[in-house]
Amino acid sequence: MAPADPRSLPVPWPEDAEIKTYTGGCHCKKIRFELEHPDIYSLPVMNCNCSICEDRGYLNIYCPEDKFKLTSGSDDDLSKYSFASHSVSHRFCSSCGTSIGPPFPGRGMVVVNTRTIDGVDLSRLQLKQVDGRAIPGRS
Repeated sequence: MAPADPRSLPVPWPEDAEIKTYTGGCHCKKIRFELEHPDIYSLPVMNCNCSICEDRGYLNIYCPEDKFKLTSGSDDDLSKYSFASHSVSHRFCSSCGTSIGPPFPGRGMVVVNTRTIDGVDLSRLQLKQVDGRAIPGRS
């Protein structure tokens, strides 16, 4: 599967957006990642009410899978969990349990919880409410 076109993501990236590099990772620092994304404060951040997003407090952004990479740790260090339709495999650090961006197979993108990105000021985020409970297979 080819990486998603940034203009086709759930929150499309503007064509002229300046792309920044962000780092982040899990609580115990076993897993670290790097991602490329427009200024996090310039685009809406999804605040979904599906069961896992609400339970875990996710505030999500999206990036093409080729713009996200693990810089320490590996996929083998991640536990996987899926539910409902089992279309998404959520990944968690096997040591501390922090969620590390689940890839969306067939869509070429990765979801990243802004709470795992280094230095993000949550009070500056533009939250967009999403009714994930209404999406079939997402409970």
